[in-house]
Amino acid sequence: MAERRRRSKVVSVQRKRPINIDLFFFGAVAVYICVICYMAMNSQHIAGYEVSAGSLSVNHTYTGLALREEKVFSAGTSGYVSYYAREGERVSTSSLIYTIDEKGDLNELIQQNADNVDLTDENFSVIRSSIHGYMNEYDETAFSKVYDFQTSLEGSVMDLMNQNMLESLEEAGEDTMFSRVYAENIGILEYYTDGFEDVTVDSVTEEMLDPADYERQSLKKELIQADEQVYKLSLSEKWSLLVPLTEEEAEGFQQEERRFMEVEFTRDHTKAWADFSIKYVGALPCARLDFNNSMVRFADLRYVEVEFMIEDEEGLKIPNTAIVEKEFYLVPRKFLVENEDEKGFMKEIYNENGQAEAVFVSMILYYADEEYYYIDPKESDFSTGQVKIPMGTYLVEPESQERCQVGMSHTLQGVYNINKGYTQFRQIDILYQNEEFSLVEEGTSYGLMVYDRIVLNGEAVDEDEVIYR
Repeated sequence: MAERRRRSKVVSVQRKRPINIDLFFFGAVAVYICVICYMAMNSQHIAGYEVSAGSLSVNHTYTGLALREEKVFSAGTSGYVSYYAREGERVSTSSLIYTIDEKGDLNELIQQNADNVDLTDENFSVIRSSIHGYMNEYDETAFSKVYDFQTSLEGSVMDLMNQNMLESLEEAGEDTMFSRVYAENIGILEYYTDGFEDVTVDSVTEEMLDPADYERQSLKKELIQADEQVYKLSLSEKWSLLVPLTEEEAEGFQQEERRFMEVEFTRDHTKAWADFSIKYVGALPCARLDFNNSMVRFADLRYVEVEFMIEDEEGLKIPNTAIVEKEFYLVPRKFLVENEDEKGFMKEIYNENGQAEAVFVSMILYYADEEYYYIDPKESDFSTGQVKIPMGTYLVEPESQERCQVGMSHTLQGVYNINKGYTQFRQIDILYQNEEFSLVEEGTSYGLMVYDRIVLNGEAVDEDEVIYR
């Protein structure tokens, strides 16, 4: 009995399971990883770029309109024409340009004996020179010029054959069936017109500067009428080239006060110096290049491609994707107040009694020109979160008590600096720019320095954004 009683007093107690620390730890880590992955997938990646010093490869190649002193000459009589002087050749009043055969006897004789006329070594040298020159200028994007060259080469061969035939006829005493026509002046001979012969630097229009719709007409014909144009002479070695520029390029050249320019001609890679000036054709700024030589090599071209021999400037190299434009308030310089280590302005407020008083507000200065300081319209007080100087705020000049209402604004080009872990706008002055990079001025008061880190995609952020790296 006693033993049963003792057993009946024993109470069964359920034990609590101990906390599984390992499971809790790994669960927390899993949740943390999920959160990080979610944030990574739903946030925009902000890449940085380190500013470096260097130069920028800038394309200074341009196409300009060539203007020369040109004169077109007409035939005195009608008849069949045979040409003897080559295009691009310098001729004088003793140079035979062409012959006129009124009855066509000479033309028929030339055709009958064409197979019997041999070209001299000098003739072949001229042909080889023409082919070599075309090969140097060949452009796959302008294949149609192949046919123009073919026609020109065939004409050159025919002219050489005519010249040899003429010499044979003179030796045989059969030179009375045609009349000779000699050059009326000294110059460079060409057999084309394009309507620009009477255009001068002062009469050029904007449309003339565009080579897209340019057309030229060959003057070479088998049969010509009296008073019909037959050849052209470029009379002077002095000629001009008008090269369209951008406003930025024209402004840069004017600031340099450049008076001369060395250029390299793309056609044959020769170089020449020219008098340089800026001329506006309508609203389009152009570089005017006045040459005293080299005309003979380009008398057959109306549009000439040149490269300005300009040394590349040194500066800070940044990607174009980092560049942004930001709007700022303009505040007259005389309103700036320096309070110990801080700079700012005296802002007019009204106290509890409705009395106006001025309090100092520290501000970040983003840029300064001769008249104004530039401040951020969205700059706010860290403690209150309110904008420091909203639009319409009055600022007070301490000495004169002059007031100025904030509201005038202007945009600046710049980038976002992230040296401190958050974005700060830095103003830039662009020196040169290509498709991918810009070269900006180094050492400006509110700009960048070498090794600064900036946001690669400036449009993806705003001022004072924290950047996690």
